[in-house]
Amino acid sequence: MKHVSLPATGVTPVTLIAFGRRRKGLFASILGALHHARKVQASRVIKRYQHLIDRAEQRRAELEGHGNVGH
Repeated sequence: MKHVSLPATGVTPVTLIAFGRRRKGLFASILGALHHARKVQASRVIKRYQHLIDRAEQRRAELEGHGNVGH
């Protein structure tokens, strides 16, 4: 894969929050960055396929409304 260009919409700035005087170690910082990146990616995927999620919920509601007769 060469270079991938992602849209800049919805990008949130990184905010540093200090909890006391103790600093995170390198591993904890990297793990935190990976966790944040994964959450952003998951949010992007959910937003991309939201129409399919909505359709599945509507279908389930219709089936529950009919009492699943014959299924």
